Amino acid sequence: MMDKVHDDILDENKKIFDIVKKHYKEYFIYAIKRKWLEIPDELPYKEIGFGYLKKVDNRNISFDSEKEYLRWVLENAPFHLYKSLSYMEYPEAVGGAHQKKILKREMAFDIDVHRVKKCTHKDDNWICKYCLEEAKHQAFILIDEFLIPDFGLSKNDLKIVFSGNRGYHIYIKPQDEDIKNIIEHWDRYQRRYFIEYIMGKNLNLNYVGSGWRRRILNNIKNKQIRNQLSKTRNWRQIIDKKNENDKNKILSAIENTKNRLELDEKVMEDDIRLLRVVGSLHGYTGFRVKEIKYNSLEYFNPLNHAVFSKFNKEYYSIKINQKIDSLRIDDKLYTSRSKEIPVSVLLFLFGHNVDFEILD
Repeated sequence: MMDKVHDDILDENKKIFDIVKKHYKEYFIYAIKRKWLEIPDELPYKEIGFGYLKKVDNRNISFDSEKEYLRWVLENAPFHLYKSLSYMEYPEAVGGAHQKKILKREMAFDIDVHRVKKCTHKDDNWICKYCLEEAKHQAFILIDEFLIPDFGLSKNDLKIVFSGNRGYHIYIKPQDEDIKNIIEHWDRYQRRYFIEYIMGKNLNLNYVGSGWRRRILNNIKNKQIRNQLSKTRNWRQIIDKKNENDKNKILSAIENTKNRLELDEKVMEDDIRLLRVVGSLHGYTGFRVKEIKYNSLEYFNPLNHAVFSKFNKEYYSIKINQKIDSLRIDDKLYTSRSKEIPVSVLLFLFGHNVDFEILD
């Protein structure tokens, strides 16, 4: 596999690739020693995937032991490292769920935020404090407005993971083993129903349930309209009697409430979906895929806290050959004119396919 990857790299970029890979290996040595790197539960039944220049260069890999898995990670130092959400009888089988024989499946949401209005970067794939704050805001919406009040989950039933880029993975890990067993055996249609409820799809205005009534009413400014809607579940009969202006206010509030979450629906539905291994690095940013406790999430700043500290201590002299959006990492600003950058910025530029040279 490594021979194939190297064949795809132009000679002038091989030097940079090798340097980047050296630093990924440096990280994994440290992460494994500190037990940061996730050992997927029931490892022999989990499929592993990885990538270098792509998110997934290869998948259908499985390991019989933790020792074998960790040795493989150290030897290959992948830039992207994934594990399956499903537990499979044959995780190494090539093909879909039928070939792999799905036994059960973890439940997880993937919040994947794009540029927001406050963002000043032109590159949609870039990141800044504004899109990162929006991702965190959406994580709180999902947890505080849906998972806890509507489904009776507690903070201790959830595992919150910064994705390493502009998002969060929210795993449902009920402490009650009976409940955990039930949801892990949901089929894709049951999981689809679950996420469609949260996305507000097929919302029936003839009978609005308590959860959605609460959320939408919080977004209606007009006190008189809010009071009218709060007294009935049949909103259609009220909306149809309103003048055009009030009708538009209500419908706009409904749509705005429904469209607050950017969720990758396939992560919930797809039987053979892969999700990043906690404790690995994100190959586009070089940031850690990091678990965050709920009580720490408010203060979490990925541009500081998701950066491997050792990556800010070694510098390279470089020349950037194209215009780039400014980048702030560890409270320092980097631009196209930057001549010296730490490893953390080097990994970010490489992951975003920026044209630059490392000077001797």
